[in-house]
Amino acid sequence: MDYTPPLPKRTVKETDDILSAPGSPFEWEEKRIGTRTVRVYKNLPPSVRDYWLQAASPFADKEYIVYEQERLTYADAHRRVLHLASLLHARGVRMGDRVAIAMRNIPEWIISWWACHMLGGIAVALNAWLPPSAFFHCISTTSPTAILVDHERQDLLGEEGAGKLRSQGTKAVFVVRTSEAKSGFERLDEALQGHEVKELPKIEIMDEDPATIFFTSGTTSLPKGVLSTQRQYLSNRWNTAVGAARAFLRKGENIPAPDPSLPQRSLLLTVPLFHVMGNQSFLALLTAVGGKIVLMHKFVPQLAASLVLSESILAIGGIPNIVSQILDELDRLNAWDRVKLEGLSYGGGPPSSRLPMESKRRLPNASAAQGYGLSEVNSVATGFSGDDYIMRPTSCGLPPPVVQLRIIDPSSPQPASAAPALPAGTIGEVCIFGPNVAQGYWRDEESTRKAFDQEGWFRSGDLGYVDNEGFLYIADRAKDIIIRSGENISSVVVEDALFQHDAVKEVAVVAVPCEKHGEQVAAVIVLHPPSHPSRTSTTLSPPTESSLQSLVASRLPKHCIPAMILFPAQWDTQEGLPKNATGKVLKNEVKSVARREWERRGLGGKDAGVRAKL
Repeated sequence: MDYTPPLPKRTVKETDDILSAPGSPFEWEEKRIGTRTVRVYKNLPPSVRDYWLQAASPFADKEYIVYEQERLTYADAHRRVLHLASLLHARGVRMGDRVAIAMRNIPEWIISWWACHMLGGIAVALNAWLPPSAFFHCISTTSPTAILVDHERQDLLGEEGAGKLRSQGTKAVFVVRTSEAKSGFERLDEALQGHEVKELPKIEIMDEDPATIFFTSGTTSLPKGVLSTQRQYLSNRWNTAVGAARAFLRKGENIPAPDPSLPQRSLLLTVPLFHVMGNQSFLALLTAVGGKIVLMHKFVPQLAASLVLSESILAIGGIPNIVSQILDELDRLNAWDRVKLEGLSYGGGPPSSRLPMESKRRLPNASAAQGYGLSEVNSVATGFSGDDYIMRPTSCGLPPPVVQLRIIDPSSPQPASAAPALPAGTIGEVCIFGPNVAQGYWRDEESTRKAFDQEGWFRSGDLGYVDNEGFLYIADRAKDIIIRSGENISSVVVEDALFQHDAVKEVAVVAVPCEKHGEQVAAVIVLHPPSHPSRTSTTLSPPTESSLQSLVASRLPKHCIPAMILFPAQWDTQEGLPKNATGKVLKNEVKSVARREWERRGLGGKDAGVRAKL
C-alpha cells in the first residue's frame, strides 16, 4: 500500500509543553539528588513495591499471566507474591539484600520479581543464557541472600556452585518446576507448601533506595551489573509511554483517556524478562495498565503466530527479526482477518528502514514504534511511533521530556557534562542524562568512573547524531565502525542498504583486515527461504554477491561497497545469524567466519592478520 504521512500539526516543543503541563501524567519537576539535578516525574510511586500494589488490587479480577495451560489473574499472582515474599523473609531476606532470579520466561520469574520488591530487596535479573563461568561471576558478584532458578539453571549452577554460594552467605537456593532438587537446592513448591504465610514487615522504601541490578550483554568482556534506584527503574514507566502519547499530539489530537470499556491490553512477550526491554518496557508497563502478558517457554514463530490469534494479542514487540518472523508466519497463515494487533514495537538492534512501511502494509491500523536504550538508562533513552517513525525510518526517535542527549567527540577526555556538544548532524558519541540513568556498575568503581560522570551523564559508547528537531540517529557502536583508508563507515548504514533487497532476511556487516586500506567492508547474509513471499513473488534469481554490491553502489559511496559478501550455509536456517539471549547478533562470531573466508580468498594482503578490529 502507498501511505504518505501528513505533516505534523504540532512541533516537538509544543508536544513536550503539553506532555509536561500541570495535571499531565508526564508532568515533571526538577530535583537535586546527590550530585545530580534532574527532571523527575511527579506521578511515580515511591517504590517498585508500591508500583505492584497499585496494580494488584484495582485489576484483581483481570487476567495477568498466560503460560501454556496456566492462567493467573492479578489476584492469583498477588497471593503467590505474598506467599513467596513471606518465605523469603523467613529465610533471611531483608531490605537491601539481593535476590537473584535466573529462569526462562515462566510465571515464577514474575512472581519472584514482585516478591523481592515487597521486602525492599534488590532484584537481580540474571542472564539465564550465559556460559557457566560468566553465569557464576554474575551471581557471586552480587552476593545474593536468595536465588531462584529453573531446572536448566540448576544444572548449569550444579551442586558445586550451590555449595560455593552457600559458603559465601547465600541462605536459600530454590529451584522451580522440577521433581528433583540437587544437593544444595530446595524445591520451591515444597518450601512454599511447608511455609505458613506471615504478615510482612512494615518498611519504608524511598525513591532513592536501590532497587534492581541488570547485567550488560557482556559481548566483549564479563557482564557488568547495572545498579539502579527505585526512581531510576520506575522512570521507564513514563519514558516508554511518551512515544505513543507524542504520536497523538503530533497529529493534533489529545492523548486518549483510559477507557475501561476497551479490550484489555495484551502483549506477547518475546524478550527475556532479565533484559531491560522485556522487563521494564513490557512487563512493568503492561502491569501498570492491568494488561495481560502471554509468555512462551521458547520463541517459535509458528507458536507465536498462533498465540497472537488465539489470545487476541493487541501488541507484540522485541528484536526486529523476531517481530518480522511473527508477521511472516501470519502471512503464511493468511490470517490477517483474525489479527487484532494494534501495536508493533522494535528495539534491541537496528531494524531495516523498510520495516515501518512493511508493518503499515500488513496492518494498516496498527502503530509501529521504535526505540533506543541500554541497561544503563533503564531501557528507553529515545523512542517514537506512528507517522514520525514512518517519516524517519532510520531514526530511533526523540528523548522523553525528562531525558537529555548530548553528542560529543568520542575522543574527548572531558566528562560528558563538560565536553562541548557537537552541532546537529555531526556524528559523535551519544551521552544521556535523566532520572533513568543508573547509579553505576555494581562493585566496579573503575568502570563506573569511565561511563558515568559526577553530574550523572552516561557515555553510551554508541555513535550517532541528532537532527535539527532532536531526533536521534544511531550510526554504530564505536567498536563496529569500519575505517577504510581513513574513511569511517557505519556498518548500520551498509546493513540498511542491503536490507532493501526483498530476499535479504538478516545481514551483519563487519570489518576484515586489508594491507592497502587498513580495513575493508564484508557482509554476511541470511536469505529468506524460497517459500517466503518475497522470494516467490518475484521472477528474479536469488541475489548474488555482485548483484548486492551493485545495490549498495546505487545507494552509498564507493568506499561503502562490501568487498566480500557471504551466504554461510551454517546460518541459512530459521535461527539465522548467531545471537545472544536478547537477540543481538554476535558480531565476533560473524567476524571470525568472514575473516576465515577473506584469508582463504587471499584478499587481505600479507599484513591482513593484524590490522582489523577483530
